[in-house]
Amino acid sequence: MPIIGCKQRVKIGDCREVLRQILPNTFTAVVTDPPYELGFMGKRWDKAGVAFDPETWRAVLRVAKPGAFLLAFGGTRTYHRMVCAIEDAGWIIHPMLAWVYGQGFPKATNLGKMIERRWERSGKWWENISTLIGLGIVM
Repeated sequence: MPIIGCKQRVKIGDCREVLRQILPNTFTAVVTDPPYELGFMGKRWDKAGVAFDPETWRAVLRVAKPGAFLLAFGGTRTYHRMVCAIEDAGWIIHPMLAWVYGQGFPKATNLGKMIERRWERSGKWWENISTLIGLGIVM
């Protein structure tokens, strides 16, 4: 739904190139979900280095009005690198919001199930203790 009195346009392309076309001090807020830089399923677009490059965030800062805020989504394993790049670009870092959830892709190993399977396969308690210690679980 259009906002009355506002023009909206979608520009498709590499953000580093598109941002050069935008006048300085244009946006009051920036909400973005850049690549998480995980190399998701071997895709080139998710390991381009855009989110970790301070030049990307300097370009965003250039088009932001003074006092504008930036909300950038990042992967749980890589957000710290993105935040460092944002800060190096001149943005002021405020407390982080975290969207943490227990489902989704990629899935991690269920440690509890792994311990149960090893426990069931071996009837020997000393093997189970060495397995738990090997996993860093101390009881």
